[in-house]
Amino acid sequence: MVGSKGTLGLTLDKYFLALASANTDFIGIVDPVEFKLRFISPIPLYLSASEIIGMEVFPFVAPEQTEIFRSFLVSLANDESPAPIELESSSSVNGIPKNKAWYTCQGVALKNEAGQVESILVVTKNITASKLQDIEIRNKEEKIYAILNNTNDVIMSIDREYRITECNAAFSSMIKNRYGVPNPCSTLVLDYTDPKQHAPLKALYQKVLAGEVIVDIQRFETLTGQVVYYETNYHPIRNFNQEITGISLFGKDITKRVLNEQKLISTLKEREVLLAEIHHRIKNNLALVSSMLQLKEMNIDNPAAKEALSDSRKRIKSTALVHEMLYRNESFDKVVMQEYLSELFNNLNPNPNIALILTGDNPVFDLRRALPFGLMMHELMMNSFKHSFKGKERATLELNASLENGRLNLVYCDCDGNFPESRDFQDTSSTGLMLIHTFAEQLKGTIHLASRTPTRYHIQIPMA
Repeated sequence: MVGSKGTLGLTLDKYFLALASANTDFIGIVDPVEFKLRFISPIPLYLSASEIIGMEVFPFVAPEQTEIFRSFLVSLANDESPAPIELESSSSVNGIPKNKAWYTCQGVALKNEAGQVESILVVTKNITASKLQDIEIRNKEEKIYAILNNTNDVIMSIDREYRITECNAAFSSMIKNRYGVPNPCSTLVLDYTDPKQHAPLKALYQKVLAGEVIVDIQRFETLTGQVVYYETNYHPIRNFNQEITGISLFGKDITKRVLNEQKLISTLKEREVLLAEIHHRIKNNLALVSSMLQLKEMNIDNPAAKEALSDSRKRIKSTALVHEMLYRNESFDKVVMQEYLSELFNNLNPNPNIALILTGDNPVFDLRRALPFGLMMHELMMNSFKHSFKGKERATLELNASLENGRLNLVYCDCDGNFPESRDFQDTSSTGLMLIHTFAEQLKGTIHLASRTPTRYHIQIPMA
């Protein structure tokens, strides 16, 4: 065995040899002057025992670390107690480093009976696996660090006491610029918020610490009085036992977006006010025209002319009703069918004993369809009052609507009236029938007389 009595100058008992041979670490003994090997276990596979005994130890470490290792051995030779050192070694192929390995090196001076350092015992442990793992962890940490800091968004974590445990560069820079704190870690996150917001923030944190995931938009005011808005995602942080130890926060500055939204809302409100004013003025102007026609009607003795002015005035009033409902309902471009028909019926109905029944769907008309639809229904109702229900004390007008495949199917029924046999519904020589067909064409729809007694019309209008 390498390390006999003559080689070492001392007797190695069998226990040391057994320990050295059983140990996976490298154990070496070198002389304290020339630092040549006197004993090594285990023997490297690429060398024999006769080759290794008497060799200097320095070829076993990387050239750039020779002086570190030499200083370590000199300290031991001088009977000092140096701290363990870490060494690298590597083989090379064509000058290219390969199979790099790392070791920790500990040593102790071996003294003779006179107290002189006779040899140096060096124990070298291979830590390559853990070193590679540490390098991988550090590489991942560097990648994560680069990712977290390659954004202007705020990323940080807090513990259960609301202390900042980690944060990215964006948050650190923001705190430094706004509050003069160079490193916010270990400080309370509440130190950087308005005291008036502490209670709601604590309540929010407690929900997250109980396991909730929350997205919240918050308003903050800086020391300079600047108002900023952040959209923040709060997630619980769990340890390996799935215990919640803190909160991760991902905050995005949405101040510009909020300000733009506020500006847009303000603009929309102004638009709504303007549209309401426009519809109101149109309604008033139509009312003025209707009043002028009424004055003219009062001064005319010709019954036919008087009736023509009256019909025109009512058509104007039905048109004004659309604009009145638009600004009154604050929709400005939508009219609900049943609501409009009820008011139109009440405005035109000369007999309180005539009832209106509305059933089925209740579609919504946009402004482009509302006006021609309203005027078409005006003419149909006027025909009902003037002709179908003429001379009747009681009558019922029924309308049933159904929406199918983007089309409105409307059944209009004078339930107590009739359409004269002598009259052709397609004859547009009369103003009323001409307007009914004209407005149906404007709506890209159809209308036909389905029954004369009782008078029933089928109307189809595309809604899309």
